[in-house]
Amino acid sequence: MKNRLVSIIFAIASILVMPASAAFAAPLGLATQAPTIQSSFAFIDFFEFFGDGDLSSFGAAVDSTNGVSPNGFAEIGFGIGFNLADPTTGATGGFDVFDDDGLFLGGNLKSVGFSENVIELEFDNLVGAGAAAFNSSVLMRIAFDDVLGPDPFSGLVDGNPYTGSLSISNVANTGTVPVPATLALLVPAFGALVWSRKRAHHGVVIRDIQVS
Repeated sequence: MKNRLVSIIFAIASILVMPASAAFAAPLGLATQAPTIQSSFAFIDFFEFFGDGDLSSFGAAVDSTNGVSPNGFAEIGFGIGFNLADPTTGATGGFDVFDDDGLFLGGNLKSVGFSENVIELEFDNLVGAGAAAFNSSVLMRIAFDDVLGPDPFSGLVDGNPYTGSLSISNVANTGTVPVPATLALLVPAFGALVWSRKRAHHGVVIRDIQVS
């Protein structure tokens, strides 16, 4: 009976901490705030190279800002490379925003997430004339016009052009490290494991515990 209980507990734990698959969204969960820079229309290209993917967009005209003011005409560009088997681990790339004065904002890829028809890219190491208006990183959301499903990476087709919108938002400095939701679910499971082991050592005696 004890062995069966332990097996069930670890089976539940393995399900809770399994990597995100095509059936589940894996957003970055970052809180954002102004400043923001947006392009309501962008051409997005996707290509495959021997198990790797390349996603990019260049010359997407900025048509909305909040909290910053690029000078004259401004446009957004980005390019990332990633492993098709696991796009959220080990991806590399960068982005830039150019206006009439030159580089307004740019940065290096830090992390990748996704939700239905949306790819999220966090960039840090910010540079450019407008970088001082932002915190340490920004979040770019690529919202596809095409229906790509809950895992948009798996819906991309080699050589196909896509359209969508791009938004760049300041990532808020929360000052706290988020605790994964699965950790809270695992605590009762491991607690039950400890309880079962104590029960095996001390028999089936149940004592009332009074908490003052």
